[in-house]
Amino acid sequence: MDMAIRKNENFIRIPYEFFHRGLTAVARLILAKIFTFSRIPNVESECRSSFRKFADDFRISERQIARKVKELKALNVVTQDKSGAVAAYSYTGKSCGKGFVRSDLFLYQKEFYIEREGSRFLTLSEILVFSLMMTHCRNAATGGKYTGSIRSIAEILGLSPSTVFRCVDVLKRANLIKCETKAPNGSAWTSYRINKKYVNSAEHAYNKAGKSGKKTRFIDLQTAAADAKADRERFYSIARQRAEAPAEQIRQRLRKDDQYSAAERNYNRLISKIVAYEVHGQKAERDAAAREQKRWANVMARRMAAMNIRSEDLRPRYRCAKCSDTGFRPDDSVCDCYPGSSPGRT
Repeated sequence: MDMAIRKNENFIRIPYEFFHRGLTAVARLILAKIFTFSRIPNVESECRSSFRKFADDFRISERQIARKVKELKALNVVTQDKSGAVAAYSYTGKSCGKGFVRSDLFLYQKEFYIEREGSRFLTLSEILVFSLMMTHCRNAATGGKYTGSIRSIAEILGLSPSTVFRCVDVLKRANLIKCETKAPNGSAWTSYRINKKYVNSAEHAYNKAGKSGKKTRFIDLQTAAADAKADRERFYSIARQRAEAPAEQIRQRLRKDDQYSAAERNYNRLISKIVAYEVHGQKAERDAAAREQKRWANVMARRMAAMNIRSEDLRPRYRCAKCSDTGFRPDDSVCDCYPGSSPGRT
């Protein structure tokens, strides 16, 4: 490869669109590398890489790389040319906007000391969250900081909020980021700054060690398990959102109706009263409140009928009836609806 390729081999660009194409973390990384090196100015529009090079870059087994490349080819987003000494890949998917997350390759190869855990490699989700923050912090227009909430980060990266929360906690304990403002919950916005001095020294140490030719090719079991858990959470989070979105849209329609909205408020107001009357043995009061609640329920039903909305329209249509798209059955056993999984106990 020429100097233009070698000069840019230290990071990949992940377009924001890639986070919402239903790809696994590994498939997204491979696609991002092909996308990045297929679009370097003044060179041939292809990415030349062996499975071993992909594996070395991201510390993933060659077998898994081969499987994901096959999936990407089936999706018609990449082509593979094996005619040369090293396979050449080209990005053939739809065009992407200018926005992207820059992800430095040293992050996949460097062990970081994490408070209460010791030294270990970062998971793919942790690297992704950190890369998003670092991309924004490198932009002079942001004042060297990233401002966002746990939920906003989750939406951008296609991760579950719980995964993002864990990632942010790890990045803080790894001394990679610092919070300037603290949020009381996931919906509030927080400002983060990158620990530039530590990150630069970590990258320098990695590059210096890399000259000796020492590389860790395969991902360790602990990190692989964490990545698999994040992928699973993301799968079910997306499934629940898709199942619940139509019903939620209908609820919003109903709540814009003044009569329905007032009836719903009164109905809900009586729930706690009925419970209190039940606890204190006030049967007459409880029965009176229950009758009033029923009247409000009838008002809600009439408004629904007038708007041609059925009660079943308000229920999410989950793809899996066994676990309601949570991944776990009522007896806490792991559901077998996750692609490639088998049922079992947690």
